[in-house]
Amino acid sequence: MNKHLLLTIIVVLITYPVVPRTPSTVDVSAEEYAVYSAVIANMFETKSKLLVIQDATATDFTEESSKQDDQYFRRMFPTLAEEVVKDYKDRNNEPVRLKDSFKLNVKHVLIEKQEIEKIFKGGGWWEEFYKRYPNSGGLIMLSRVGFNAAMNQAMVYIQHGCGGLCGTGHYVLLEKSADKWRVVKQSMVWIS
Repeated sequence: MNKHLLLTIIVVLITYPVVPRTPSTVDVSAEEYAVYSAVIANMFETKSKLLVIQDATATDFTEESSKQDDQYFRRMFPTLAEEVVKDYKDRNNEPVRLKDSFKLNVKHVLIEKQEIEKIFKGGGWWEEFYKRYPNSGGLIMLSRVGFNAAMNQAMVYIQHGCGGLCGTGHYVLLEKSADKWRVVKQSMVWIS
């Protein structure tokens, strides 16, 4: 009887459908929000009256980019510590829900990923997005941030979409000095 029960459990586990990951409720650290704020301010604050940010983290992990080794990032950022890359990859295994802890000098709003999907599923795509969010510069998506142990170097991926053929994806390297994160270098990895 136990063998049959064990066999049934194994069969159920093997054939059980994989459920898409939903953002966890892990609290994103204050340092991550400081990094996000520095990157967003550097790239967008002077360009829009409203910043629209997806409320769940995203990555650039496509089939091709997930095959990239640590040297891929080191070519972009020669001073990048290996531990930052490892931490970045570890933290980006699943999406995390963001909260409004950004310190920005421009109006901003977080929108749920499900709302974004509804907007773009309807067919009006960007026209519908801009009806809902006029004066925005488009949609910003952020990855989790990778840090070194000293918490003075960080890397993040930021994606910005603003139309059918209007969007970019960047990796951004930051360093912290005098308790402030600053962008050292950004590297565009795609554009449309």
